[in-house]
Amino acid sequence: MSKPRSIYLVDYSCYKAPVTCRDPFSTFMEHSRLILKGNPKSVEFQMRILERSVLREKTCLPPPIHYIPPTPTMEADRGEAEMVIFISIDDLMKKIGLKPKDIDILIVNCNLFSPTPSLSAMVVNKYKLRSNIQSFNLFGMGCNAGLISIDLA
Repeated sequence: MSKPRSIYLVDYSCYKAPVTCRDPFSTFMEHSRLILKGNPKSVEFQMRILERSVLREKTCLPPPIHYIPPTPTMEADRGEAEMVIFISIDDLMKKIGLKPKDIDILIVNCNLFSPTPSLSAMVVNKYKLRSNIQSFNLFGMGCNAGLISIDLA
């Protein structure tokens, strides 16, 4: 009982955003200039950050960020989370023939968005997962959350 069990990555699924969510570098910078027109130092700083980052021509942003001014709302954020999470889970369950009753542990992580009820509760409710599932909701841990999730599993 004290010996840790092996954990294997059987398969995975990635969400691919529609082309309409692409925000090329030039468009993003033009929007920044319009939104921050009274603060040229912020625009210059943003330009330097973007030039050094991994964001490129095929980077996607959620629809509310494409508006001028941006219109992020809790409702839009939850809708985006549901779309990304549910499409990924549906795809994964279809690929490997997984059924909701087969899931023992659910770990959901997200860098910034931490709604109430949690994202893990949203998944449990959507897929009618078992009442004794071990469910964890991680947020704010950046890229390290993936490794933390594996260790937690």
